[in-house]
Amino acid sequence: MGEALLHGDVAAAFGFNPLALVGLAILGVLGVVWVVEAVGGPAFRLPRPLSERLRRVHPMQWLVICLLVALVYTVVRNLL
Repeated sequence: MGEALLHGDVAAAFGFNPLALVGLAILGVLGVVWVVEAVGGPAFRLPRPLSERLRRVHPMQWLVICLLVALVYTVVRNLL
């Protein structure tokens, strides 16, 4: 997947590992938002209803959800 991304072939990278590609994209967006805020740019905030719903979920639950998604994806991908 890394070689495909280095050559700019996003479709091939998605074919190799879509979960990792989506995760990298999300981390990239979050990183850019963080840097913009850190250098004094405008603060980015989610809409209040969405923010309140996301805050109700405990961080440990987010970790368990992400690990379960990764585990299920890995098992299903290797079985098919």
